[in-house]
Amino acid sequence: MTLFSKYRAVLFPIITGLLYYLGAYVGVHFAALESGIVVLWPPNAVLLAALLSQPPRSWWPLVLMVMVAEVLADVPVFTVTQALLFGAINITECMVAAGLIRYWISGDLDWNEPRDVSIFLVTAFFIAAPLAAVGGASVYTFLLTSDTAFLTFWRLWWIGDATGLVILTPFLHMLFSTGLKVRGASLVWPVQPEMAAAWVFGLVACFLVFSWNLHSEAYMVLTPLVVLVAPIWVAIRFGPFAASFMATAIALYAAFATAAGAGPFIQGDQDQSALLAQEFVVLFTVLVLYVAAFVHQDRRKSHELRRALSEVRQLNEVLEERVQLRTRELFQANERLQLLAMTDELTGIPNRRHMKSLGEEEVRRSQRSQRPFAVMLLDIDYFKQVNDRYGHAIGDLSLKAFADAIASSLRSVDRFGRWGGEEFMIIVPDSDQVDLSYLSEKLLECIREVSVPVDDHRHNLTASIGVAEWHGASFDKLVSGADDALYRAKEKGRDRVEFNPCCLEAAGKGV
Repeated sequence: MTLFSKYRAVLFPIITGLLYYLGAYVGVHFAALESGIVVLWPPNAVLLAALLSQPPRSWWPLVLMVMVAEVLADVPVFTVTQALLFGAINITECMVAAGLIRYWISGDLDWNEPRDVSIFLVTAFFIAAPLAAVGGASVYTFLLTSDTAFLTFWRLWWIGDATGLVILTPFLHMLFSTGLKVRGASLVWPVQPEMAAAWVFGLVACFLVFSWNLHSEAYMVLTPLVVLVAPIWVAIRFGPFAASFMATAIALYAAFATAAGAGPFIQGDQDQSALLAQEFVVLFTVLVLYVAAFVHQDRRKSHELRRALSEVRQLNEVLEERVQLRTRELFQANERLQLLAMTDELTGIPNRRHMKSLGEEEVRRSQRSQRPFAVMLLDIDYFKQVNDRYGHAIGDLSLKAFADAIASSLRSVDRFGRWGGEEFMIIVPDSDQVDLSYLSEKLLECIREVSVPVDDHRHNLTASIGVAEWHGASFDKLVSGADDALYRAKEKGRDRVEFNPCCLEAAGKGV
C-alpha cells in the first residue's frame, strides 16, 4: 500500500502545501547567504515531485494548497499581490516542467532509466527554471524597483530554482510515488549494516569537508569530492531511491554549510561562493542519479539477457524433444510404410517384392557358404473357379486360410510369402539339411485339410507344388525352374509336387 493511499485525495494536497511552506522557510533561513542569495530553493521541488506523482486531473488541489502556502510564506515580506505573482510564477514553472516531462516520457517518470533522468534534468534545469526566472526577475525589476540588474536577478532565480529542483525532486518524487513503507521494506536486515556504514561515512565526510577547517592549504588533500564516495556506493548497491536520499542529505548539508559561511566554497564574493556551491551540489547529484540509473539498467539488461538465454535453452529443449518425437514418428511411419510396401495386404505375409529381396539375399548367403537353398512355388488348384462360382469374398477367405495353414507348418527360418494371385512361395534355407520331398508331401496334406465354409457346406482346397534347388544360378533362374516344375505338377493332375530336374537327387534324400 502506498503512502497515504487511503486518504490521499484529501491529505496529499495538504501535506504538499505544508512541505512547500517548510521548503520556503528552510530556503530563506538556512540556504540563503547574508546577501540574500539563495544557494537552492526547495519549495518548487516539492510541487514538481507532487505533480509528477499525480495524474493531471489531480493537480488543481495541489496548486490551490501551494498558492495558499506561498502567500503565507511571502506575506511577512511582500504584499499579497506580490506573493500571488511569485506563487503563479513558481506554479507555472512546475506545471510546465511536469507537463513537458510527461509528454516526452509518455508515462510515469522512472529514475531507473538514464533516458528519463536526462529528460528531467534538461527540462528542469534548462527550460522550466530559466523561463520562471524571467517572470521572477521582471517582478523584482519592475515592481520592486530594485537596483540589481535584470540579468543578475534572472541568473540568481534560475540557478537557485534549478538547483533545488535537481537536488530534491528525485527523492521526493520517489517518496510520493511509492511510499516509505514499500521503500523501507526493501532494506532487509542483511543490508542494513552496510547502509548504516555508508551513512556514517557520508556524514563524517560532510563534517570534515564543510564544517571543519580542512579546506585550508595545509589540508588540500581532502577534496570536497570525498563526499561522493558514500552516495556512489549506495547508488551501486541499493539503487536510485537510497542513493537520491543520501545525495539529497549531503547536498543540503553542503548548501546549509555554505550559507552559514563554512566550507571550501566560501570566497570573498558571496555571489561566487553561491555559484561554486550550486555547481558542486548539482553535478554531485546528477552523477549519483546517473550512476544509479546506469547500474540498474545494466542489471536489468543482464537479467533480461539471462532470462532470454534461459527461455532460448528451454525452447531448444522443447524443440529437441519435438524433433526427437517427430524423428521417432517419422521412423515409425517409414517402418509402417516399408512394412506395407513389403507385405501382402490380404494375407499379412511378405509380398512378391519382399520375397524377391529375401531370395536375392539368400543367393548371396549361399554363395558365401556354398550351401544350397530351395524355392517352392505353391498354386491353389482351380482357384479361378472358386472366384467365379462363389465370389471374390470366398476367394479372399480361401487365400487367407491357405496362408495360415502353410505358415503354421514351416520352420522359423523358412520364408513364406505371396508371389502373386493364388501363387505362393517358400524359401527353404540350407536345403541340403531338409528332406524336400517329405516337406512337400507334408504341405500337401496340410492344404487338403483346409476347408472354407460356403453357404451350407465347406469347400476343401488342394494345391500344386514346384520345387527347385539352388546350385549357383541367379534367383530369377531358380524361380523359373520352380515354375517349370509347378507347370508339370498341374499337367499331371494337380494336388501333387514336382521337382526341377537339377534337384531330383536332393528330393530323393531320406526316401
